Amino acid sequence: MSEISMENMQINNARKAIANIEKCEKMSDIFKVLGDSGRLKVVKALSAGELCASDIALVLNIQNSVASHQLKLLKQSGIIAARKEGKFIYYRIENECVKKLFELMDEHLNNCK
Repeated sequence: MSEISMENMQINNARKAIANIEKCEKMSDIFKVLGDSGRLKVVKALSAGELCASDIALVLNIQNSVASHQLKLLKQSGIIAARKEGKFIYYRIENECVKKLFELMDEHLNNCK
């Protein structure tokens, strides 16, 4: 295959990769939410299992109002889900893809020197 046709193929593949603009924008929104170290810590804490807001505040040594605000943003973006049990709301990571994303990032950081 010639260099020109190989280059054209790569350009076409790149165009296909960004063809779904809505998906790109949604990914950008999720990364913006995860771009805050406080919210990253919340998600990492939730990777250990379901927690309520006061538990998260205790684990991260932050005020309940701060934890609640972070949880609200994460829930709005679809990264976490919530369920109510009595007077408490318990939060968890919405799906396994988020856990895999964090595992991949951990692996990347462990292998990056």
